[in-house]
Amino acid sequence: MNQKTSKYKVKDGWDIIPKEYVSKDIKGIISKGKEQDRVVDIVEDLLMDCHTELSWFFSENAESIEDQDMVYESLPDNWKTVYSSVHLNDLPDSGYNIIELGYGDVYEGASFQQRDIFICLSMNGCSLASALSEYLKFTIPVIDRYSLYGIKKLVDVMNGHLTTAT
Repeated sequence: MNQKTSKYKVKDGWDIIPKEYVSKDIKGIISKGKEQDRVVDIVEDLLMDCHTELSWFFSENAESIEDQDMVYESLPDNWKTVYSSVHLNDLPDSGYNIIELGYGDVYEGASFQQRDIFICLSMNGCSLASALSEYLKFTIPVIDRYSLYGIKKLVDVMNGHLTTAT
């Protein structure tokens, strides 16, 4: 993915990419071995909840400063580190990697409340240079676990059975 991705649809500064490209991208950047396997496994696990379009952003590929600003403004303020190999001894030649997870605010969607999930993937850092970061974003439904009202509609939407006529 660390290449010009103009062949993809761009929405609010984010490139919309196929989910399968993420693992392929990681394997093309991180040297083959245990570290590559760990990062791929973790990111694939985090993307298991991605049932909608997957958005991707890498600042060096941004069409304009305005696109960069739009994306950076949409990123959450708080991130949780899911994985970091900064302090590991057995690192690949490609360097250390960090995976962080962030949550957007809950907002009203077309049929139910939802929120954006953000993944920051920083790859190939070393003691002389920081790791370049790329971002992934997808949307998940937010279900009030104490209320099952409307769950059938949610399932229909997720399965693509709900039309604009309903």
